[in-house]
Amino acid sequence: MMPLLNNTPSRMTVDDFLLLKVLGKGAYGKVFQARKKDTNQVYALKVVGKPDSELESTHLKDEIRILENVKSPFICQMFHRFETKQSVYMVLELLSGGELFNILNREKSLTEDATRYYVAQIALGLEHLHNQNVVYRDLKAINVMLGRCGNIKLTDFGLSKFNFIKGSKTSTFCGTYEGMAPELMRRVPYDHSVDIWALGILMYDMMCGGPPFTGDSKEEIKTKIQCGVIKYPKKLSSQCKTVIKALLTRNVQKRITLANLKTMDFFRSINWEKLEEGKFDSPPFIPELKSDDDVSHFDTCFTDLPPIESPCKKVREDNDCCADGKVDDAFDGFEGTNWFTSEWNSNTF
Repeated sequence: MMPLLNNTPSRMTVDDFLLLKVLGKGAYGKVFQARKKDTNQVYALKVVGKPDSELESTHLKDEIRILENVKSPFICQMFHRFETKQSVYMVLELLSGGELFNILNREKSLTEDATRYYVAQIALGLEHLHNQNVVYRDLKAINVMLGRCGNIKLTDFGLSKFNFIKGSKTSTFCGTYEGMAPELMRRVPYDHSVDIWALGILMYDMMCGGPPFTGDSKEEIKTKIQCGVIKYPKKLSSQCKTVIKALLTRNVQKRITLANLKTMDFFRSINWEKLEEGKFDSPPFIPELKSDDDVSHFDTCFTDLPPIESPCKKVREDNDCCADGKVDDAFDGFEGTNWFTSEWNSNTF
């Protein structure tokens, strides 16, 4: 990919981009497929309105710090960040393969080989975040995306906490309900291990075609997360089942660590050192892409929208909660001030 800034000292604005398609839409903004006019390169441009809420402002600032500071083959890369008094703009790599969610929708369930492939990459992404003092808090299939070659990257750090040192605890109630750990449901202080529980939920979803804890109400889901029996299909091998059980251990002190996860028999075929270096085997699914602006792997409920900036509400409900447990789906307005003293640009370009 060519240099983003083209060695020009002028400040970047949204006018430097041609907005092609809407790729996603959330409580405070949109993600566009955007072509930079001077280089003709295509990126994902995340445009987020600055919220009035202090908590939501903190989440957004933490997301930006994470993207500026955390670099990994399994984390979506940010190339540039600029702002207006109303919005923050993040120029991100375009992950043209779309969401893991779409693969699960199409395939219903994955093979153990495919699950092993994705879980190993996700685990390394989480391990890198944790080593960089970040707790993710929103691991789910729609936040795991595929690049052009079919390997995955974690995206959307809007609920993540930055500068969260290992051994620390926090008590903010946030995440997606079906993926919340029991300690979150009990509203007690928690640590990085909530991400390990979420990995267990996602692995179960991959193998079984749905989450382990469902219900007609949030109260029913909450009860099942805290004390419900997990049912395992007969098709699961004992090694696979052992991994899921280790991840979905309700006792935080007994829940497996990511370091120990890598030593389990289920992952015996994974060369972890090679994977950490970004050397990949052949992925289970390679996206078919006709061009650099192909959006066929994104949901048409987004791509059919006009690619214009505007305050927005969610199109697709994903059951996110924050602070008080209410679904966060309202556009609350702008602060109207600059947050940063200068633009930020990745020094890798």
